Amino acid sequence: MGVVLKLIDAILFLFFLLIAIVAPLIDAQTCLPLSYFPDILINVKTWYTNEYDDYLVNEKPHFFVGLVWLELLFQWPLSLINLYAMLSSKPWFNTTCLIYGVSLSTSMLLDHGQIFIKFAL
Repeated sequence: MGVVLKLIDAILFLFFLLIAIVAPLIDAQTCLPLSYFPDILINVKTWYTNEYDDYLVNEKPHFFVGLVWLELLFQWPLSLINLYAMLSSKPWFNTTCLIYGVSLSTSMLLDHGQIFIKFAL
């Protein structure tokens, strides 16, 4: 059982580390002026948009920009707090992880619901 918990902790650590890096560098390009970012980051996002034909990133509908703001203002700080809690073994890690999970699940549900509505019409 201890091995499984260590594996889950490692996966969570990598996930929160990825969010801590990607959110301000890549996702923030959706709602902030591109002049704030170096060309290499703009090229990475452009490559992603063209390679995977992600219309949300390309067209920037209002609901998607709102969800990116939610990620930057709420979920990104929570990922940093969770990284700190994991590294220092804080007892409140479970609570902040639950808050992050509920916020992420809600935003994904809203995002996929909007996509479904767009294609259904």
